Amino acid sequence: MRADLPILLAAALGALLGWPRLPNAAGSDAPATGFSADRAMGRIRVWSPEPRPTGSEAHEAVVDSLDHDLTSLGFDVQRQTPGALTNLVASSPGAGPEGVWLVAHSDSVAAAPGAADDGLGLGVVLEAARALSVERPPGRLHVLITDGEERGLRGATAFVHDAPAADRLAINIDARGTEGPAYMFQMAGSTPELLSAWRASGCAAQATSLAQTVYDLLPNDTDFTVFRGAGWRGYNFALIGGAWRYHTADDTIANLAPRSVQQIGDCVLGLARAWLDRAPGLPAAPSERAYAQVAGLTIGAPPWLVTLLGLAPLGLLRWRTAPRSCATFAAVALLTVLAGALISRGAQVFWPGFSTAIAEVPNPGPLYAAVLLLGLAGCAFLRRFSPDGMAAPTILLTAAVAGLAPAVGYILVPGAWVAGLRGRRTWWPAVVPALLAGLLLGPFYAAICPALTTRMLPVLAVVPLVTLGGLFSRSAEKGTSAGS
Repeated sequence: MRADLPILLAAALGALLGWPRLPNAAGSDAPATGFSADRAMGRIRVWSPEPRPTGSEAHEAVVDSLDHDLTSLGFDVQRQTPGALTNLVASSPGAGPEGVWLVAHSDSVAAAPGAADDGLGLGVVLEAARALSVERPPGRLHVLITDGEERGLRGATAFVHDAPAADRLAINIDARGTEGPAYMFQMAGSTPELLSAWRASGCAAQATSLAQTVYDLLPNDTDFTVFRGAGWRGYNFALIGGAWRYHTADDTIANLAPRSVQQIGDCVLGLARAWLDRAPGLPAAPSERAYAQVAGLTIGAPPWLVTLLGLAPLGLLRWRTAPRSCATFAAVALLTVLAGALISRGAQVFWPGFSTAIAEVPNPGPLYAAVLLLGLAGCAFLRRFSPDGMAAPTILLTAAVAGLAPAVGYILVPGAWVAGLRGRRTWWPAVVPALLAGLLLGPFYAAICPALTTRMLPVLAVVPLVTLGGLFSRSAEKGTSAGS
């Protein structure tokens, strides 16, 4: 047990260092060339006193306001009216279709004022465009305000259908919540090229290839889906904290967190500048990377390296006890999922709105805590009664995921090394991968609950078993060959 302490402390330190942090919100007296959450929220406040579904008078008033504001900044503004929609296309004077496009949608659902969805995007886009246009709008800068996003991405689809082929980069802002860290959860284009501009931008929002891989498998869409399908490069941002307010009457300016607005705004402004400073050219050849935002730094690795690092701990596996350890793990995992399902069922009984909530139940923290503690209890059980704790299932699972999906498997690799080194009774070298595991898993745990929501409580219950196995492994007993 004494050997566990430095490993657990290293992991805890890594999680603390890697936990997402938000900047202070800049006031209205911030420098003109910088982003101010106060200025952005001042505009959002004007646009979101009531719902503004497509075709409503409230929506028309917001479009008129945006048209006036963008024209005042020096943009050439055109209205496109496909069907009953109204898209605003604002471009720097003389600009061709190529360049940087700041994108948000102007409509809301009929049930929500839409301060976050997508007043957030409108405020960020306008404030970023203002900061970039203190003297005049820079060449190759565009603003696209789409309509009908809530009706099936209709405005974005119509715009792309009528747009000429060109080298375009979209920075899209949307929201499924009102607070918390900003997430850049989807990219389009060559990953190394996009990450190079990301690093130059100084953006500290959370960005991981794991989030992108998972989101790409879900049936969810934003306007960015349309641009990505049309061959644009770009980045897709959102807030996901406070998701119980999504598409409800509580999506108000009072519930929109200024520090969250500031973080997305800083990123959008920084990325726009990074791309506008680059000489126009053809997009780089497609290439993928596994990547994560770790303590403010963007860490990327080629898939083959993640696979290699994920397979290497197989050489440290105690094969003799592996079958029994894996069987025990499978049984405990199944019981944990079933217990998580019981918690979910209980929540449906005691809170009738659970089954009908659009995104999340209000204040779900106790439910998250219950299922995560359940998963930790399973880890402790395996630590005590499995032949090698969780070493064998951790190493084998990591090898499989890192081999098949490196963009996801990277997050398991440090834990597999901890498990393998512990099995060799080499404790102190395990401190280094334990620290890295904490750096990766801290942001992961900050995101996983609001990303999956309480609809996925059984899955959340088993997450600790999958991700924390290395920390709950045991060293080989004296006289036992680690490789036997």
